Amino acid sequence: MQSKKLLSWSVTNLLKVMAKIALFIFCVFNLAANCCAQKKKPATILKSVSDTLHIRYNDYLDSLSWVVSSKKGTDILPIEIDENSIRITFISSIDSISFHVNVGDNYDFIITNGEKQYKTKIKGIKAYQTSEDDSLANINLQCLKTDLLSVAERNKKYPFNKAIRIELISFRDTSAQFFTPLPVKKGRLEDSKVPDRKVLDTSGVNELTDILFNIGRTPVPNLKFQTTVYTKCYEPRNGILFINSQGRVFEYIEICFGCQGNRFSSKRIKQWDDCEQKYDILRRFFADQGIKFGTDEHH
Repeated sequence: MQSKKLLSWSVTNLLKVMAKIALFIFCVFNLAANCCAQKKKPATILKSVSDTLHIRYNDYLDSLSWVVSSKKGTDILPIEIDENSIRITFISSIDSISFHVNVGDNYDFIITNGEKQYKTKIKGIKAYQTSEDDSLANINLQCLKTDLLSVAERNKKYPFNKAIRIELISFRDTSAQFFTPLPVKKGRLEDSKVPDRKVLDTSGVNELTDILFNIGRTPVPNLKFQTTVYTKCYEPRNGILFINSQGRVFEYIEICFGCQGNRFSSKRIKQWDDCEQKYDILRRFFADQGIKFGTDEHH
């Protein structure tokens, strides 16, 4: 009988202790929740009287580039960061707000226009194209002389392998107002438009193919992108003619040394590997062969 009373007393006290523990835990969680609610910052507001705003990226102002949208839950502006943080400023006609954005940063705010509210987020992400990528692309653009292809291998390339004669020319057309094409019609060269003309001997052909096929970009591992060589307006003044046994021009390469560009007479001719100094090397070759017009780098 005594043991039953002791057991009943122990269970009763145990239940009381457990109830006190539960109450204590509830109070702790409730206090923590109240503290979090008190510490939660109110939403940052940017006031506007228009749905279109300016954005300033450091010192660059992108005028009227941000248009708020009610169709999205949150408008997100991703900011690509390279090395340094970027100061982003949203600007309305009556208000502005700025953030220093680093990789991994997320800034939330609300743009208001009267009763309308637009949730907006700025996200800092790693730039796909970094300054290191730009540096590698510039290294890749520099010309490198190799001896990958022998004379025989170079001369097997079309149209060199089909030509009986190869000529360098300059050309002009004083009546043309804009683009002046290389003056070949139905396989015949219009001599009246050609101030300079030179038939290449064997050594000249070999030197030309060496420039075209053994000078190219500097290889760079892990290269994300390549930059282009072509610059300025395309105004060709020189060319390479490929002539068959009937004396007809069956293919040609049109060249603009001033803008570092070219145009082929057909898709059968494959583009060579361009690099930054290649057109200057090719221009000097034309000049050494006696082609004057178009090879002056100041023209």
